[in-house]
Amino acid sequence: MGKRLFIAADIDQEIRSQIASLASVLRSRVEARTRASWVRPERMHLTLLFFGNADAALEERIRTALAEPIPEPRFDISFQGLGFFPERGSPRVLWLGIHEGVIALRRVHAALDTRVAARDREREDTRSFAPHLTLARFRDRTSRARLAEIAQIPAHAGPSRIDRVTLYESRLSSAGPAYLPLAAAPLRP
Repeated sequence: MGKRLFIAADIDQEIRSQIASLASVLRSRVEARTRASWVRPERMHLTLLFFGNADAALEERIRTALAEPIPEPRFDISFQGLGFFPERGSPRVLWLGIHEGVIALRRVHAALDTRVAARDREREDTRSFAPHLTLARFRDRTSRARLAEIAQIPAHAGPSRIDRVTLYESRLSSAGPAYLPLAAAPLRP
């Protein structure tokens, strides 16, 4: 069994604090309708590529892909709007949308996907890549109608500078996941 790996863009601490304040407002409204597990501020990130359980060969390809800077310029992102995944049926995830920086995130995603060229993972269609920040995962199945008013709550944060991407190992435990940084690559200044 390999390591659970993913590549992410990190947001700065100030924006994590803004989002944590928003999440605390949302928490009481959501938990009046269903139980949820909330993402702790220090674990907030924007997943660009998820590899799942990666063997040593795939990990080495990922590390090699991050050995050189990413040929995309640094950029700012801002967050706005709430939504749920999946798009139909019982919601499982509450997310905060990206307002500014979506196109740049898609370009970074595409550059990484091309570099890694992981045979062990289906290549994603860049147009279907939906950048978002996960706020909570619902523990219980509930109807979309029961949570509909949550998505109407004004939500915004940012901007945050994205200047690098990081390869993380996700270690699962009863206390929640721990994300260990393994490698990083800067974006072009």
